[in-house]
Amino acid sequence: MPDIALVDGSWLVAHGALHAGVDVFVGYPITPASGIFTEMIKAGVGLPTTDEITALQYLIGASLNGHKAMTATSGPGFLLMAEGVGAALAMEAPLVVALVQRLGPATGSATVSAQGDVGLVGNIISGGFRCPVLCPSSFEECAELTAQAVNVAEILRVPVILLTEKDMVIGKRTVDLATLRLPPPVDRHTWEGPPEEFKTYDNWDEYDVPPFRPLGDPQVQLRITASTHDALGNISTYSERVRASAERLFITRRLDVLPLPVLDADPDADVLVISYGFTTYAARQAIRTLRAQGVPVSLLVVRTLYPLHVAEVRSACAGVRKLVIPEENATGQFRKVLLGEGVLRNLPLEVLISLNVMGRPISPEEIVRAVLGNEPGDEVTDLEGVSP
Repeated sequence: MPDIALVDGSWLVAHGALHAGVDVFVGYPITPASGIFTEMIKAGVGLPTTDEITALQYLIGASLNGHKAMTATSGPGFLLMAEGVGAALAMEAPLVVALVQRLGPATGSATVSAQGDVGLVGNIISGGFRCPVLCPSSFEECAELTAQAVNVAEILRVPVILLTEKDMVIGKRTVDLATLRLPPPVDRHTWEGPPEEFKTYDNWDEYDVPPFRPLGDPQVQLRITASTHDALGNISTYSERVRASAERLFITRRLDVLPLPVLDADPDADVLVISYGFTTYAARQAIRTLRAQGVPVSLLVVRTLYPLHVAEVRSACAGVRKLVIPEENATGQFRKVLLGEGVLRNLPLEVLISLNVMGRPISPEEIVRAVLGNEPGDEVTDLEGVSP
């Protein structure tokens, strides 16, 4: 393929996955994620299965045998994968799930883009645990952040969600492939010590992650379970040692391996637009339009939704009088993430505009109007008295 090519987001996601070393992709067709499935089958690493539940179980087995494993789905399929995602976290089986959002609820509109699964990915695992959730904000990042998602899964031995949208994955754009900033592939830390000293969930590294040996290794004994367990993998009731092992699976201490937000700052701006995902295209165009009119405004693009880079987002909000948060769902789900993480606590904001639409992309003009003034129909939230 030439360096400059017209490609869709599906091809770019697959390109990033293959670069990172994904060698097993198991999936079940579902609009609008089927293009990723097709590209991985073309690459010779894709396997079809009977349903999404089975796909996750296959992936866990492949991962625990030492493969870099991945799937792609949309909202209804992701719900069927929920138990498997939680099991993968408990077992410490690294894998990647590309979740391509479409309009819900349930089967909804399979060909309509949306950003309505933010709350879903943040709360899909029982017990309050979360997977890292990376969110590409450009076609180029479909490749770059997919590769990084695979690396994060390998480093932390957790399932990672790549959250994107129908318009990003099915849409096409001319991309200079030579400019893609693909990170070098990373392999999980493996046990190299005496076999008799190996413990499945012990000898944590600097990320509190145990070294890996594959299932079927004749030199060591492995016990893999999704139940609470001790260092050897024996099922155990709750104890101090089990507590410490479970707490390792909270990912908020591991921000250094996750992509930072990107700030396009105007030093004179007291208005900040915060965007993520496909809506960032409209936000960038709105920023260009406003600056051409002499309006100072800044843009922050968030690329890790969970765990949020709270310090960086709060820093970008310093000195800001007004926030505009455009997103393609009816309930302001990303705004609620910011509130829930305490990002907006004690900031001297006069107004927060949560610009929500459902069933269509947000336009640059809508963001421009939200920055310049509160239009009828905009959701305006006065932060005074709000308890995140």
